[in-house]
Amino acid sequence: MRRDYDDFLHRLNQYRQKLNMTQKETSDGLGIDQSQYSKMELGKTVISYKILGLLMKMGWDVDYLVTGKESARCPSKLSALIAQGEEKDRAELLNVVAWLLEQGIEKSTSDIGFETKCEIEILKRRAGGGDSESVLHEIRKISGIAQIPMSEKLGVNIKKYRMLEKNKKSPDAELLLRIYKATGCRPSLLLDNEKLENMIIDDLWSQTDDYIQTKILSLTEQVLWFLKM
Repeated sequence: MRRDYDDFLHRLNQYRQKLNMTQKETSDGLGIDQSQYSKMELGKTVISYKILGLLMKMGWDVDYLVTGKESARCPSKLSALIAQGEEKDRAELLNVVAWLLEQGIEKSTSDIGFETKCEIEILKRRAGGGDSESVLHEIRKISGIAQIPMSEKLGVNIKKYRMLEKNKKSPDAELLLRIYKATGCRPSLLLDNEKLENMIIDDLWSQTDDYIQTKILSLTEQVLWFLKM
């Protein structure tokens, strides 16, 4: 696991340089001293949940930093279209959109990864008003793993795991990396719950081809029209 965390730190360093940002500029954006940031980038201090959240708000791709895989960076046409609906209709609209995206991805690729399956299931659960205690709770349920085996997979005791699942404790970068390795859950989904549904929609949208996207938009427009009647 230490090797994985070292890879994360290397990506962090390279990402900062790619943005042409100094450690001082980065630390100023995070509201911390440069020496504090330097220790984090060198691995002397584990990067906290709060710092990762702040990096994401600064526009950094936290999914790439932790996993090495880039995430969808721009809001999709679909999430913009959904935003036109009324709040009272959101659950119904999301339910339809979750189904459309699932069908669209199945038609766009012959091999749907576990990470994608998890995102589809989370979106369907949220749309249906189902289990939503926390993303980690939902992921564990989708994976079919009990709490104790999951805590063992993550290398934490059961008491800490239960606190994580109830959002009473937040995972640092090392633990987010372990969660990703164990479940395939993108770190950003555990960092920003307010935008969770849109983040999932944008990522799933990016996995469908142009023809399917056109069809999904057309059908979603029809659903919006129907809901407004």
